[in-house]
Amino acid sequence: MALGPEDESRLAELAERTRAQDPRFARGLGAGEPQPPAEYRVRRTGWRIALALTGCAVALFLFSAGAPGGGFLAALGAVLALVTIGDGFGNRA
Repeated sequence: MALGPEDESRLAELAERTRAQDPRFARGLGAGEPQPPAEYRVRRTGWRIALALTGCAVALFLFSAGAPGGGFLAALGAVLALVTIGDGFGNRA
């Protein structure tokens, strides 16, 4: 089934937009070796998560040892760790 001129122009526009927004995905499709779209690629945020959890653990240790301001540091460390972990999963809408 042949496409009409309107459909051809829509398809060309979609291809151009895809090339502009995600060139790696578009190159993979063109080469016959599809790559996952940007939304599904794994981000390398493991070190950030490990750093945040380590900071949280240190803050909790200071809190349990009775260091001045330890409660504030523990709360801040927990919040920052949760924010970093949440950011590591990305937005998959």
